[in-house]
Amino acid sequence: MRLFAAFKNGAALGHAVKEGHEVKTRIKICGLKTIEDIHMVNRLRPDYVGFVFAGRKRRITYEQAEEMKRELVPEIASVGVFVNEEPERVAEVARRGILDYIQLHGDEDAVYIRHLKDFICQPVIKAVRVRSCEDILRAQESGAEYLLLDTYRAGEYGGVGETFPWEMIPEKLAKPYFLAGGLDSINVRAALKILHPLAVDVSSSVETDGRKDEEKVRRFIRAVRKYKR
Repeated sequence: MRLFAAFKNGAALGHAVKEGHEVKTRIKICGLKTIEDIHMVNRLRPDYVGFVFAGRKRRITYEQAEEMKRELVPEIASVGVFVNEEPERVAEVARRGILDYIQLHGDEDAVYIRHLKDFICQPVIKAVRVRSCEDILRAQESGAEYLLLDTYRAGEYGGVGETFPWEMIPEKLAKPYFLAGGLDSINVRAALKILHPLAVDVSSSVETDGRKDEEKVRRFIRAVRKYKR
């Protein structure tokens, strides 16, 4: 099943994946909206893509995601991004075979995640809008398999295009995490120099006029994959 493709290629091993003597940080391009976006990532081969089912700027319908998933190569895992959605509704979408991972980017707590896991088999990524180290440590107890660390802004649930102080991230986390928040092809190298995320997550910095820009995506992927620890 495609659901387990990411596990087979090592994404579930923990933090950034070792290949030979190098450590490979994985890449998620979030906020895809069109079939053209899918064809672009099929050419460039990030490890994950994100379908956003919340907000306004990058929101797509479940039907659009289904069509896009059919065009996506099996080597790229799909992540569905939800914000404070009813767990039964998330489970309904998960059963449609559109998603390999479920990302919760709202106020979902451990009780919500336990309830959701009664209905789904996909791994859960819990987003943390970071205000302090304690926010991250608390999120480790949420029951999610992964964390996604993003920038906090009051009233916003992500996509603000700004970094947060990386020193808030504990040196050793029990759970693998995706690093998000204002990353681009320049500062991502600085992030990888001091941090060890499983993956880096990008959206707005690889867009031009609200659309995914293939050259910007290419530069971001190149910056990550050329970096050697």
